[in-house]
Amino acid sequence: MKNEEQPRVLIIESDDAMRVMLFTILRHQPLGVDTAATAEEALAQVLECDYALIIIDMDLPGRAAETFLRDFHEQRPEATSFVIAVRDPKKKAAIDPAMVVAVLNKPIEIDTMAEVVRECAFLVPEPEEPLPCGNAPESDVRGSMNGSYLAN
Repeated sequence: MKNEEQPRVLIIESDDAMRVMLFTILRHQPLGVDTAATAEEALAQVLECDYALIIIDMDLPGRAAETFLRDFHEQRPEATSFVIAVRDPKKKAAIDPAMVVAVLNKPIEIDTMAEVVRECAFLVPEPEEPLPCGNAPESDVRGSMNGSYLAN
């Protein structure tokens, strides 16, 4: 059950299996969890809802992650969101330290990530004028699965 007082987390991940795995793990934390498969979808969500934490895969196709970060900071400069970038350390993703509070290297250690996400989400100050998140889905993942996988 969704609790509006819980911090919200947005996972931006183009790989369906990884997005479902992250959603499944983080939804068991005291957090509201939303997902986006593309940078465009994520930008639409952050314009409608305040997220305490945004987890973005820096390996999105076509430098989309860098574009998302730039657009997010230009269009929501007042946002108090922490951004965690997840990257393949063998690739050269440009990560602006002014836009990202932490970088996690792949492969992700799931227990560590869940703890970092939980702790970071509760540290983020609430925005002065929070956006109503009434229209933000507690993830498209639930709707896209048959329900049997996520019923637990």
